[in-house]
Amino acid sequence: MRQDYNISFVLGPTNTGKTYYAIERMLSYPSGIIGLPLRLLAREVYEKIIFKRGKLSTALITGEEQIIPPRAKYFVSTVEAMPTDKIVDFVAVDEIQLCSDYERGHVFTERLLYSRGTLETLFLGSTTVEKIVKKLFPKSHIVKKSRRSNLTYIGRKSLLSLPKRSAIIAFKTSDVYNIASKIKATKGGAAVVLGALSPQTRNSQVLMFEEGTVDYLVATDAIGMGLNLNIKNISLSALNKFDGKKNRLLQNTELAQIAGRAGRNNIDGFFSSTLNAPNLTKELIDSIENNIFGSINFLYWRNRNLDFSSINALTQSLDKKSENILLIKTLNIRDENIFKYLASLNKVQKYLNKYDNIKLLWEISTIPDYMKTLDYNHTDLLVRLFLNLVNNGIVDSEWATSETKKLQDVEGSIDMLTYRLAKTRFWNYVSNRNHWFSDNTNLKYLAQKAEAIISKALHEKLTDEFVDKKLKVLIQEVNLEKKLSIYISNKKEIILNEKIIGYINGLEVKYYDKSSIEKNKILYKKILSETIKVINIYISNIIRDKDFNLIINKYLEVFYKDNKIASIYRTNNILYPNIIISNNQSLDPQLYKALEKKIYSKLQNLLKIAFWDENQLSDDIGGNLKAILFSLKEKLGIIKIIDVSYFYSQLTKKNLIFLKNKKINITKNHIYFENFLLENNKNLRWYISNLFLNKNSDLRLPNKNIFKNIFNYNSFALNSIGYVTLKKYVIKLYFLEKFYSDYLKESKSVYLFNYLHLSEYQLSYEILYEILNYFGLKKIAGTQLVSFWIYSNNHNFIQQVTYDRNSPFYILKKLQ
Repeated sequence: MRQDYNISFVLGPTNTGKTYYAIERMLSYPSGIIGLPLRLLAREVYEKIIFKRGKLSTALITGEEQIIPPRAKYFVSTVEAMPTDKIVDFVAVDEIQLCSDYERGHVFTERLLYSRGTLETLFLGSTTVEKIVKKLFPKSHIVKKSRRSNLTYIGRKSLLSLPKRSAIIAFKTSDVYNIASKIKATKGGAAVVLGALSPQTRNSQVLMFEEGTVDYLVATDAIGMGLNLNIKNISLSALNKFDGKKNRLLQNTELAQIAGRAGRNNIDGFFSSTLNAPNLTKELIDSIENNIFGSINFLYWRNRNLDFSSINALTQSLDKKSENILLIKTLNIRDENIFKYLASLNKVQKYLNKYDNIKLLWEISTIPDYMKTLDYNHTDLLVRLFLNLVNNGIVDSEWATSETKKLQDVEGSIDMLTYRLAKTRFWNYVSNRNHWFSDNTNLKYLAQKAEAIISKALHEKLTDEFVDKKLKVLIQEVNLEKKLSIYISNKKEIILNEKIIGYINGLEVKYYDKSSIEKNKILYKKILSETIKVINIYISNIIRDKDFNLIINKYLEVFYKDNKIASIYRTNNILYPNIIISNNQSLDPQLYKALEKKIYSKLQNLLKIAFWDENQLSDDIGGNLKAILFSLKEKLGIIKIIDVSYFYSQLTKKNLIFLKNKKINITKNHIYFENFLLENNKNLRWYISNLFLNKNSDLRLPNKNIFKNIFNYNSFALNSIGYVTLKKYVIKLYFLEKFYSDYLKESKSVYLFNYLHLSEYQLSYEILYEILNYFGLKKIAGTQLVSFWIYSNNHNFIQQVTYDRNSPFYILKKLQ
């Protein structure tokens, strides 16, 4: 038994302020060392101490990170990396109950037995170690601390019913990711904390939780090792874990350590079970709530006085058992197994005839396997490292820096970034072994830079993967226990509790972040239900609108007050197209039918005005008039009299009066609907005509008197807007009729064309030819054309004929 009189044990459950107490005690002395169970916790404590004492007085020592100012007085370290060569006034070790941990226990036991401050030594931990430390250190002083807030079990919870500020605990990385994905879908997102994360990534993730960007945290059981977070509820997703050897149930003390992270200072905490974890037993609940646990009966131990004179000597010294029955030889022999494996390799074995080389191989074998959960051959790195050192005395800097530079790649999945981060931890660890390098400055810089780059990228990747900020905002907007307030603004925006979440497109509901909303089924159903109500009120108001008007665009979309409510589709009757109201099943069926009827009725009225009223043209009329009307409708509004000459010649005076009353005009050459020559409803006729003729409804609307038909417009569609098709050209009907009336009457003299000023009508000889052809005037005497040509050009037409295809002589030849 050790007779140490300056040793104190501060024992109690979580949230008792033990770590804070140790920090304050250390800072009351001129110098000190504090050992902590996690690199993340060491970094957290380091930040607190530099805030109080400054960077020049404070050192951080972990396997992967060493910040040691020349005049440092206070050393914050992981338990494994605690300096043993420094004499300080104060030494503290946190979570000393881990002496009974199968994996790391022997390291904590060594610190318990041998780490001392000259003035004070403090060990912090659970009350489960009280009995055994009293046996080992009967003269020590024990201080018991009580939890500063209550810890209460709140039963089994589904993910949906988890209160805000909950941390869900899983024991496998894959489970952490799966749970985080589910939390994202139901709650908007979760921060993720894993032991494999760097402090930078961990802090960035935790900051989202602490600042309220997310209300949930998913973490491994590493959270139980003193990480101080503002957690209200700890929810266990399982009660078993793989401990490196087997899958086992967690001990009650382990569960208490985890559950105890809920609550902070004087704020009460809660714990629960969820997902695959069963309801906790009454016995377990009582133990956790009241901190009642069985005592630890033994501590794991390993001989610290190793003999490197030979492989056998080292093996024997490692296998040595303690003379104290309370100290059990460690079961964790991972580093021993790695050493034995490396020593068996031919390329290594030949160097193991020297004390220094055996000691070096053991040192290399104790490098943590940061990539143990990944598909990576850790031992290959160790072999190359050993061969570097035994052959050259130092690590090959070119190889080390090359490997480290490769790690700055930020592309890839979360697993790939985690893999690279694990490799950076390896190289950070190696770069901190100063005696392995002639100058390790560059490698340390590169390793730290790689870790910083990957840490940032991994945080962003985790955030992208497991946080949906848009859904989180919606969930914040909606307290599901209160009534949702949803309405449609004048701008057709859907407003949820004063926040714009979507808009009305036609009669369809369009959510800005639908994929986010749909992830939370309860939220989505409530929003959808309320939205349907306001949409149907909106439709009812449209149906009751006495000033109901429609606008139809070139794409045959029907708009009401600048909002699309339907689309027009072709049928076999130009006056009766189909309409389809776009909606996403949010309309009441009766309202849908009523709206459809109203839109269709309005459209019918518009088409009657734009084209013709079928009812007004169905009077009891003779067959000749019916034939003319049939042809007029078939050709969409304009026909040549010569094409219906027989029926036209049989019309009575009464028939002609009928046509006039129906605003069907008759000229010397044409019969046409009067309104087809007007600008009113011209666009609508053009769109509907092209739809009916299976043409593009958005073809450019003609606006010239005469133009070449380069777009191959349909002649009937052109008729509907008052144009007549020649051959290559198109001409307005009223323009054509005026031209005929002015220049092509039979009563004109032989000098007819002398009076024709083509520039007035912007006509070329080619257009003139098509007009003459349209009216069947091929028998005009050649002398008339020639006379006009001489009058217009006043030079030798014989020479001109050779070159000018538009000369009247050329046209004359074509006409003849």
